[in-house]
Amino acid sequence: MGKSQYKVKSLLKLVPINTEVFSKINIDAVGPLPTSSKGSDYFLTAISMSSKYPDAIPVADISSVSVTDALLEIFSRMGFPREIQSDLGTSFTSFLTTEFFDSFESGQYWEKNVPATLLALRTITHESTGFSPAELVHEKNLHTPEVLLYEHWVKPQEADSIGTEYVLELINRMRQCQELAITKMAEVRDKRKVWYDKNAVKRKFRVGDLVLVLATSKPNKMAVQWTGPGVIESQLSETTYIVRMEIKNDKTQIYHVNLLKPYRQRPERINLIVSGGEEIQERETEELAIPYPISDPNIYDFERIKADSALESRLSLTEIESLKQLLGRHQKVFSIDPGKTHLVEHDFELISNKPIRTKPYRTSQRQNETLKSEIKRILDLNIIEIRQSDYASPMIIIEAVGKDPSPCIDYRLLNANVRTQFFPLPNIEECVETVAAAKYITVTDLAKGYWQIPLSERARRYSTFVTSFGTYIPLRMPFGLVNAPYFFSKLMAQVLENCEAFAVPYLDDIAIYSDNWEDHLKHVDEVLKRIGDAQLTIKPSKCKFAQKRTKYLGRIVGGGVRSPAEAKIKAVMDFPTPTTKTQIRAFLGLAGYYSHYVKNFSLIAAPLTHVLKGKIKKERVNCTKECDQAFTELKS
Repeated sequence: MGKSQYKVKSLLKLVPINTEVFSKINIDAVGPLPTSSKGSDYFLTAISMSSKYPDAIPVADISSVSVTDALLEIFSRMGFPREIQSDLGTSFTSFLTTEFFDSFESGQYWEKNVPATLLALRTITHESTGFSPAELVHEKNLHTPEVLLYEHWVKPQEADSIGTEYVLELINRMRQCQELAITKMAEVRDKRKVWYDKNAVKRKFRVGDLVLVLATSKPNKMAVQWTGPGVIESQLSETTYIVRMEIKNDKTQIYHVNLLKPYRQRPERINLIVSGGEEIQERETEELAIPYPISDPNIYDFERIKADSALESRLSLTEIESLKQLLGRHQKVFSIDPGKTHLVEHDFELISNKPIRTKPYRTSQRQNETLKSEIKRILDLNIIEIRQSDYASPMIIIEAVGKDPSPCIDYRLLNANVRTQFFPLPNIEECVETVAAAKYITVTDLAKGYWQIPLSERARRYSTFVTSFGTYIPLRMPFGLVNAPYFFSKLMAQVLENCEAFAVPYLDDIAIYSDNWEDHLKHVDEVLKRIGDAQLTIKPSKCKFAQKRTKYLGRIVGGGVRSPAEAKIKAVMDFPTPTTKTQIRAFLGLAGYYSHYVKNFSLIAAPLTHVLKGKIKKERVNCTKECDQAFTELKS
């Protein structure tokens, strides 16, 4: 079920403070330890819950006989308690105790150090009581070597005391210490609850609810994972429930509420086959199909370019002919398949050399078919190859409403271990402002720009990705690598060096701008020549040539004017009234894209940003009148 990412915890429940010494003790077993000179491998610990007075007894094992004998020895000093508290489990694992003794540096002689350790614990001040355990039990602290040495230096004078006065003073002192300790424990308890409850919420389940249980995993008992689902049978207290687990043969067990989280079943889906005639089926197949490489991807069709750019309505016949000749000289630059530059290859270093390998994500049969189609397509393009590696990141499917499923690689774990490279990305507003002043604008888009940069052999090994049906190594720079945008921007700056006066690149989008027709032809010719020399390719369907006004980076630019794109404006206008924090963030992100065009945008949006305060992202919010006014004003 994966690692726990569920961080919501319940409010802390106050536990009554125990006021009577030795009436309640907490016991635990520690071990196995290095065998001592007396043959002991474990020791049993006990601590008074009121005075925090500790005790420990070495034992050869933790069988019931040994534990009983050790408890009898402890009770001989503490007396028999009314209540014994334990974790109801086994002793600590060998790994933790080995680490403990590595730090303790006592090895097989640990048993000899137990009395000295207990003396230190009994004579130091405890945080929750404000006194040492010995002071609360014996009315004064025990003498330690440091105390004796100090007294020898200062030579204190002994004070005579009458027996009756001493006993009365002892009783009063014990009573005062106990009262102060109880007060101190109550203060510390309340303080801890305040801090704990800052990041906690009130959690409650009902009988019959389905829940997941946080339990130890079988391969490694120190690791935990969510298992289930289970069913809430009954509630024992505010924070404990009895859960019946189907995977454990319907056995019931008591769990704290922080070890439970709601289980939400996915809605059942039914596959339907609808027959609507051959024509409809063929059209649906064409829409869902992922395009494969064709025999001649370098298709240059000027008539198509002329129609897409609406050149006949903007240019004269002479200008159209001159543009046709220019593009004809660079027709090898136009392709639907990515090129492969010889100028650079992408490489990166890792912070740690420990291999990062993740299991493939579970996908449905439909998603698997989409992944297989995409894998076959990029295999045919020689973008990836089938090979094994000690690194592996999972491939996932991104599905959005109204768009085709998009496979991508989840490089989050790898990116966290990559030594980051930096290169300044162009400022979008500066790019738009520069291009908007021109009279002639041409925009181009590279064909899968990232895939046109080869990977170094080391980067290929690190960037390996895995699916449920195979492992693949990318030969070109894939989308999702943390340094990819910076490296690509660096390449484009290298290709278009000294072209800043007429060409602006933003990642794989290039805008060529000029104030007159003759200069524009020269500028387009120079940019296409440089792209061809770098062995890069441009996707012809994404190009617009010699435009008076055109869309660039989400804005309409040209003729000294820039304005938001109509599609984005419509998305803002059609946005429904937000009722959750997630919806408010989505609206502010969409509207903020055009904050440059809205005067005092931050002041208008202030009521909406104010309700986002808090840590629960999907919490429903009560929109005030000011929020509604801000939402309406930003839309208008």
